[in-house]
Amino acid sequence: MHTPKRELVPCHDCGRAVSFSAVACPHCGSREPGGPYVFSPREKRRHNIEARNDHTLITTILACAIVGAVYGLLVPGTLMAAVGFCLLGGIIGAPVGAAIIFTSWVIGE
Repeated sequence: MHTPKRELVPCHDCGRAVSFSAVACPHCGSREPGGPYVFSPREKRRHNIEARNDHTLITTILACAIVGAVYGLLVPGTLMAAVGFCLLGGIIGAPVGAAIIFTSWVIGE
């Protein structure tokens, strides 16, 4: 009966032989003995899209909150009104940002 032998690969950090399926190198303790994970082009593209969506959402929420704070300072003229309108602007900014992301997804940008 033939028993399969374990495949040994060089550790990414120390270069010594380590099992391909090892969680950590027994010699140097590296957590990634096979080397860092390399994203496929599809995974990279998806990651970039998600990062752009996050940036759009955060920017929209902050912009609406700042507009709300400025409005609260100018119209009622009190600090409490500015805080209230800032919070309202942030709450309104979330669905506005989501709508922007959804619209860019629909038109295929």
